[in-house]
Amino acid sequence: MENPEDFEVDDEGPEITEEEYNKDPSLYRHVCWKLRERGAVGETILHLCLLNATSLHADIAKRLLRFYPKLINDIYISDEYYGENVLHIAIVNEDPSMVKFLLAANVNFQERCFGNFMCPEDQKSSRTDSLDHEWVNVYHETNYDGYVYWGEYPLSFAACLGQEESFRLILAKGANLDAQDTNGNTVLHLLVIYSKVEAFDMAYELGAHLSIRNILKMTPLTLAAKLARMDIFFHILKLEREIYWQIGSITCAAYPLSQIDTIDVKTGQISKMSALNLVVFGDKDEHLELLDGVLVDLLNAKWNTPGPPIHTDSPKNSTNTTKQLKIPNATIQSIIMNNSNDDYDVEEWWDNLREECRLMNLDTTESLVRFTAELGITFGAFLYLAAAMTAPSRVMFLFSCILVFGVIPSLRLVCMDEVEDIIAVVVMLTTAPYFLFFCRGFKTVGPFVVMIYRMVLGDLLRFATIYMVFVMGFSQAYYIIFLSFDNPLTPEDVDDSATNPMSTPSESIMAMFLMSMTNFGDYYTAFARTEHEYEAKILFVIFMAIVAILLINMLIAMMGNTYQKIAETRNEWQRQWARIVLVVERGVSPPERLKQLNVYSQPMSDGKRALVLRLNQSVRY
Repeated sequence: MENPEDFEVDDEGPEITEEEYNKDPSLYRHVCWKLRERGAVGETILHLCLLNATSLHADIAKRLLRFYPKLINDIYISDEYYGENVLHIAIVNEDPSMVKFLLAANVNFQERCFGNFMCPEDQKSSRTDSLDHEWVNVYHETNYDGYVYWGEYPLSFAACLGQEESFRLILAKGANLDAQDTNGNTVLHLLVIYSKVEAFDMAYELGAHLSIRNILKMTPLTLAAKLARMDIFFHILKLEREIYWQIGSITCAAYPLSQIDTIDVKTGQISKMSALNLVVFGDKDEHLELLDGVLVDLLNAKWNTPGPPIHTDSPKNSTNTTKQLKIPNATIQSIIMNNSNDDYDVEEWWDNLREECRLMNLDTTESLVRFTAELGITFGAFLYLAAAMTAPSRVMFLFSCILVFGVIPSLRLVCMDEVEDIIAVVVMLTTAPYFLFFCRGFKTVGPFVVMIYRMVLGDLLRFATIYMVFVMGFSQAYYIIFLSFDNPLTPEDVDDSATNPMSTPSESIMAMFLMSMTNFGDYYTAFARTEHEYEAKILFVIFMAIVAILLINMLIAMMGNTYQKIAETRNEWQRQWARIVLVVERGVSPPERLKQLNVYSQPMSDGKRALVLRLNQSVRY
């Protein structure tokens, strides 16, 4: 190394008995080349020979191994390349003959290379060492993007680099096809990440399993859905299906739902790591390309299946719920009266409450209808708790339900009619946008609803942040200027604050907002009534140039860009329709979801639930 003294390396090392070693061999490593005499990144002379990758250096490497056979398993010991051995280097050099020689020389073909250089880019900052195992700990959430993230094992290196001969040589030596790296990824997971279909078929035919899940609980299929790898996603679906019969170009096939459907086939719970959920709620344009074939047929099966899971939130069902919740006024009154025969104070309290609070009077038909509707809305508030955060308009609707359930009843009991009216206005304003949630699923208006969401949460939010900086600054300046405001029409001993357009800081902020909307006629004439007329006019020109011209047009340009992006996105409405189906499905109990799953699916030969489709072979599935 560059300075071995800095690393406190002891070439001899502590004495380890055979008994201690046999207790846990993973805690120890055999070393041939002296640690103090290694290169800058912990390499040995054998590593350098293979790095140069010439015929002369290959002969030198073979001669070295003849005299020092244990040198073959020495690894890089620096954090940047830790774990890399000569077999990794030979595979990267695309040298199958050297790979064959090293395997014959008993190289460790299960050596893991988990150095910082071989790690996904977004995990490098989270790497931490552990005293319990040799590999590092990393933050699990990742996009798997990395320059040389090839799965740590020599077998996965060969698969990712397309070295079929080396792959088969290592596999013939006894390598584990389903070995998992630090992220839990197998060879198949890595081939999905790099979209290598031919290598995927080779590994699958040689015995790799499609059911293994990584640290994030994703199989190769769901990983392809997460990363929007279109070709290999449809290819895996084709590998997993079971063909029942074929007549000409028509094929009847069953697609297992365990990894595809959002409903867990055993518990009925929502599976957030299902292929359908990952595709529908994906944020890439490529996810729209995956929303085809089997996934669309599955969504149609969910939508067309009769029963509560798909129609729980429909207006028709809401009406039925309201009817079931109707309670006659006489019943309510009789319950209260029967329980209070011995207590005259309760009966008197109820009569007084009905007289003083008109909203508690339930004698008329209109009041019964109102009270029944309020009970229905209160009950509906509980139904939306589970699936509230999936859409902005749905969250607003939940907020309105909370107000009706938690605030209005208490206000009703204390007869605060005016406050209740204010709350009712808020409820109406937060309920109306809920229509946008269902409008997303229509081809004509769906893209425009998405535009509204993105413009409000993206463009308008960024604009408001910059806009408020200028408004707050100019409002303070104008407030100071208008402290000297003098209305000539009022006597000297009369306060001019009543006619002062910016008498308070809050009014000056509102004035800046109105001026930015080009409503500045009254304010401009008031400049002459202050002691700083010219300063006010100069600030006015600057404010109008920056805000009314620059910022407003910048907002229009940002919104135009957002509109163009969404307008160019094909089938955006279909993704919104799919989200409606899945959001509505989440509001149903797991047993009901399992019942509906059994309706639109059929058992396969191995007992798994599958979606049976009849399709034309010319269609890609």
